[in-house]
Amino acid sequence: MTNKDFQISNNCFDLHVHSHYSNDCKSQPKDILKMAKKIKLSGVAITDHNTAKFHREKWKNKELLIIPGVEISTNRGHVIGLGISDTIKKKISVEETIEKIIELGGLTIIPHPFDFTRKGIGRKIKKLDRVVVETLNGSCPLRRFNEKAKMWAKINNLSETGGSDAHRIRDIGMAHTVFDNKLETVDELIEEIRKGRTKIRGTNLSIAEKIVRTFQIHF
Repeated sequence: MTNKDFQISNNCFDLHVHSHYSNDCKSQPKDILKMAKKIKLSGVAITDHNTAKFHREKWKNKELLIIPGVEISTNRGHVIGLGISDTIKKKISVEETIEKIIELGGLTIIPHPFDFTRKGIGRKIKKLDRVVVETLNGSCPLRRFNEKAKMWAKINNLSETGGSDAHRIRDIGMAHTVFDNKLETVDELIEEIRKGRTKIRGTNLSIAEKIVRTFQIHF
């Protein structure tokens, strides 16, 4: 399953994409933006692991809203700071990481929380507030990981996002977040997420595709 296998509609944003600045990805910035434009996404969030080097290069595209972000490795798993272009110290607590994101004016997204194969924070999410849940992660190897995140967000009335977690160009957009209104700025997008005005669309890679991807990005 790739981004060729589903329909992108208006106001669709992939809110979890990696570039070659992540140590487990080879995707070049210009190729990411080219693909996002090709499949008619309205915007893309580059959320590299523990670095904001992509955003320091100040990439721009007239047809895309480029959203800054960082995926931070806490002492319990991964947390995304959306709307920030500063790095946050690794291996500190989830709570301290969230406070840093808030201080920087960002939004905290908990990606793939119940995916124990890829450093989801697991039960730790049950002790958190002021967070958004990524309820569709395109790189989760099992659908039940996403289903559990979806259920948790619904029970606790938490806002949702979706993102491909793409580490290859071909996977960009395969999971994404849809907004009712056209968004012109990062602040507008974050406010819509805060208010829970999102729809989540797309799919996730099969186990076989995950294995293929692992070899493609590491060898």
